[in-house]
Amino acid sequence: MDAMALAQLKRQAEWHAQEVRHSETALQTAELALVNDKKKVEELRKKVAENKRKLDVFKLDVARGEEEVRKKIAEDRQR
Repeated sequence: MDAMALAQLKRQAEWHAQEVRHSETALQTAELALVNDKKKVEELRKKVAENKRKLDVFKLDVARGEEEVRKKIAEDRQR
């Protein structure tokens, strides 16, 4: 191998080393984003469950309210 070929090989090795560094940085960024996204998904699941629970409570309240209104109307008609 002559000096020119060795220099070219060194340049290629440095270019690939730089590519590895960029790829590692991109991977770390993606992994952090994934961790954050998983946390966000868990928070959203909890929020959905809580909102469903609240909705069920409101549905029960509405049903009770409708029943009370029906009874009142029926009582008013009987008078």
